[in-house]
Amino acid sequence: MFHSRKPVILLAPLAALLIAAAPVSAPSGDLAPRAERLGQAAEMVDGGKPAEALLLLDGLLAESDLPADRGEVELLRSFALARLGRIPDARQSIETAYASSFSPTPVLLRQLFLLRALTGDMAGSAAAVQLMAASDPRWLNALPGELVLDVLGSLDEAPAFDLAFSLVAAKFAPDDVTLGDLDRMRMTLIHGLNKRGRLDEAGPAIAQLINPVSLVRLGIDRRFQSLWPQLEARLGPGADTADEAFVAATKARLDRQPQSLIARLGHAEALNIASREEDAIAIADVAKDTAVLEKMANRELWLVNLHAMMLADTGKVDEGLARITQLATLPDNGRPMLMVARINRAVLAEGLDKPDLALEAVAAAEAASPQMADFGKLYLAAVKACALAQKGDKAAAAATAAPLLAKPDANQNAALGAMHCLGQRDAAAALLIRQIEDEKTRDETLFSLQPFLIEDRPTARDRRDRAALRALKARPDVKAAFVRYGRDLPAAVAPPR
Repeated sequence: MFHSRKPVILLAPLAALLIAAAPVSAPSGDLAPRAERLGQAAEMVDGGKPAEALLLLDGLLAESDLPADRGEVELLRSFALARLGRIPDARQSIETAYASSFSPTPVLLRQLFLLRALTGDMAGSAAAVQLMAASDPRWLNALPGELVLDVLGSLDEAPAFDLAFSLVAAKFAPDDVTLGDLDRMRMTLIHGLNKRGRLDEAGPAIAQLINPVSLVRLGIDRRFQSLWPQLEARLGPGADTADEAFVAATKARLDRQPQSLIARLGHAEALNIASREEDAIAIADVAKDTAVLEKMANRELWLVNLHAMMLADTGKVDEGLARITQLATLPDNGRPMLMVARINRAVLAEGLDKPDLALEAVAAAEAASPQMADFGKLYLAAVKACALAQKGDKAAAAATAAPLLAKPDANQNAALGAMHCLGQRDAAAALLIRQIEDEKTRDETLFSLQPFLIEDRPTARDRRDRAALRALKARPDVKAAFVRYGRDLPAAVAPPR
């Protein structure tokens, strides 16, 4: 999904500061003109004149003989090129600047991280983060935290472990991600240490886990059976002890940053996890005007998505659908979350037994997001198949789902949902067993089968999926796989959902 992200590039004043502070290696008689032109180029980029800046910088590049001089120019060229939307060229320039630098600065490394991520080089982007961590860990919190965690989630196991190790050691905690988000890097580290037979080193990371869901995930996975007693103690009766700690921590952050929508999102998530949905809805009830929503950042929009889902969960179906529709119909403006919102609108409508609205939402999502990745398109295919099945058109439903079910591993969750709708119980059981057995998906699958998540609730927006999962879990083959790799959280500490 990174290719659809609008570049988040450093403002040129920071680049100008870099130029002002950097040694200039041109002949002494040319120092002032060269420094002046570099400063002018930085001001042009910042002033919305990247094309003019690029002309000036190209002239400077032609005059530069020494690698250090070329590196200085290429750094600024990367900003100008990125502002012009020439991301591959900007990447080439920043790589040249990096190769020419004996001591990369925070400005250079941040730009290197961004442009590698924006061009799909997740491993290279992670390497830039790790170089920052090794140079000065304080630099890390100046990075876009959401993008750092996206990079972490895109890596294979070994590089993800290395990056998580660096982030946790550096106490990575930027303001643009929630407290709960940071558990993702801790969980990556904990799983990696366990895989390497070093679980005894994971104590500090486990102690830092703040989201009760993280504690539950470890507390039901037999790979972490040695930790179960301490995890149950941290959860407390009905998980209240962990819930209260999470709510208190997110409330404290919101009190410190009352204007931060990210802090508000984190607190709303904590209240929702603690089964305090009405309180969570009140916290998330912001930005009602479309004009305000259009100005919100990508991560901030998750607060609106959460608000819509909680409204639906508490029986306020029309309000929830109206809210997610308001979000889904916003212009992208480089915010990939809106693509997710369009999918979620369709999923929500289908889960609420509104097949006509679901089909309308699928068509709207396809029209509004023509560049959607195949993974997202498969979710829409599953929704369309389920909506057609609800309307009684079994043949059309099967035809729609056929490409998805032919390659279910392309989007396992979407495939599982389609199998539920089409009554393909044996295929669904086989897929669920594979998810339990696969180390990459086991954590999420064991959690999704917990009784407090699949029990029947009158206002649940996913009643049919819950019923299907209960039936699958009761099958001898699925039950055997579940018991081999996990367990139900003991009733004494299970959250009362």
